[in-house]
Amino acid sequence: MKPMLTRLVLATLLLAPGAQAQDPADNDPAALAQASAYQAYAGRLPQALAGTGAARELALAALLRQLQAQGGTATTGSPPRPAPADAQVQAWQRSAAAQAGQDPVALQLLAASAAGSDEALRLEAARRWQAADPGNLYPLLAAGLEADALLAAAAEATRADARMYEGVRWVKSAYRRHPPSVQEQAVLAGGGDGDLDEAAAMAAVGLWAAARPGLAPLFEACDARALRAVPTRRDACARIARLLADRSDNVADEAAGLSLLQALATGAEERDELAARQRALDWRMLQWGRVARQQPRDGAAQFVRLLADADIATEQELVARVLAEAGVPEEPPAGWTPPRR
Repeated sequence: MKPMLTRLVLATLLLAPGAQAQDPADNDPAALAQASAYQAYAGRLPQALAGTGAARELALAALLRQLQAQGGTATTGSPPRPAPADAQVQAWQRSAAAQAGQDPVALQLLAASAAGSDEALRLEAARRWQAADPGNLYPLLAAGLEADALLAAAAEATRADARMYEGVRWVKSAYRRHPPSVQEQAVLAGGGDGDLDEAAAMAAVGLWAAARPGLAPLFEACDARALRAVPTRRDACARIARLLADRSDNVADEAAGLSLLQALATGAEERDELAARQRALDWRMLQWGRVARQQPRDGAAQFVRLLADADIATEQELVARVLAEAGVPEEPPAGWTPPRR
């Protein structure tokens, strides 16, 4: 895959959140053509998805259109800009809500699409998601609960399941059912050949990052200042941190849980145990990155192949497979420390 295709297709072709069509240079015919192709596809994809009339597609169409209106800031770390009311988005959301039933994926997409624009719809989608997915911490994070209510409700959670690969697999399949036209592909690729499976997979990962509720409310309820003010929260915070560290479906949540546990730790034995776990996680992440960089396109083909394996349910399991295929042990050698330490 040519560098131009990597930059444009994987970042923008399938509307990964945070990607924006680059401003074409004045009088640059190629850049102008690429911007035009991007805008054509970006405008058509939500309409094509919604045209199926299915709950998931309708919710995804609404989320994509909202992200476009907000500047697609989900992966940049900056807060989304408020988007003006969009009658088309609202119609898609109503249709999705009417058909979503107890489908957790559709309800998660619907809640994400309503964030910042329709609080009542977001809360209703989160409530239905929780009923359809009992024991999962994530619907509670989407429900907009105050700190103490969130911690109390989370006491019943048994796992932290962002449905990452279930969602990514479905979003990838939805993108592939509605690809750019042959002419758009050629323009966006700058004349090179592209792999749309890889593009769809990478974009789906970015989209799902926008669809999952953030952990910020939890960490705000459990930071040092909050615990000094309300010390009785400590046990509840420690329980949720352990849940993230032990029962999450993605590495980011596992790392977040370990970080919070380290902040809450009070004894030397506990700190040593957590330091060992953090060291092992650092090793796996660094080795995963190293193995990926040794492959064409940073391991995109391997990722697509492993994503298609239904036996891989979590990101941790995918990392383990990548390391096993490369002959890399999951535990670091004695004496190893991360480069930053």
